[in-house]
Amino acid sequence: MESNRQESFVDTGLLSVLSSSLESQMKCDTLYSLLAARLMASSKFPNVEEFSQWHSTFVQALERSAWTLRGEQVLRPTFEGRSSVTLSDVIVQAMAGPSLHEQSALVLEAMNAFSKIPTYSPSAVRFWERCVSQRMVKVPGKEEEQRFTVHVLFAVSSRKACMDLFQLEFETSQTVEEPFLQLAFLPRSFTSPVSVKHHRFEMAARAFARSREQLIAFVRWHQMIAVTPDIEPGQDYVTCGAVMAPNTLSLR
Repeated sequence: MESNRQESFVDTGLLSVLSSSLESQMKCDTLYSLLAARLMASSKFPNVEEFSQWHSTFVQALERSAWTLRGEQVLRPTFEGRSSVTLSDVIVQAMAGPSLHEQSALVLEAMNAFSKIPTYSPSAVRFWERCVSQRMVKVPGKEEEQRFTVHVLFAVSSRKACMDLFQLEFETSQTVEEPFLQLAFLPRSFTSPVSVKHHRFEMAARAFARSREQLIAFVRWHQMIAVTPDIEPGQDYVTCGAVMAPNTLSLR
């Protein structure tokens, strides 16, 4: 990666950000868990409009993969007096405070790297598949209005055996097209509050060790894609090379 602070990988609607300080085995086990959770959630809720149910199933799948839920909260950033905001602004506001400072810094760094990826690259194509849904709404005194819902999932592992999951979601009457990481959203166009659901997990190491082989078999033939398209897996990734694919889309 361009930075030595984080390494990031994408899957459908999911940006996984790992601290570079983590041991290679912990990085692999975290990615195995996230990929398995995504596959379980997508098998039950394949449509992008079902993102809330998809996210709930994702959380439950992580718990089934030996990750213990240690806390959850809903973060509601506000943007009074702002004429426009980007997703980076949302992250900064939502994760304000010392307890999430490291996670915020890693996510922002990963988003910055991802914004430089060509829209046609495999990682970009894969990521945007589940990030935006649309619906038509009847507005009193007007014709039907098109609404866009943005939903993005960030998974951040900044310390050993710890993971923070952030589900960002909001609806807007502003037209949203891919990619939108750098898009200036107009707060006056928001038709729902900006919500960030935060779940904090800790790996149950012994339980995970017992189920690791089964988990690896479950995610076989499926891959996450490195944010930098031309990255080459190094020796550290040999143990989980099937999970990380630099240039290819995963099978579904």
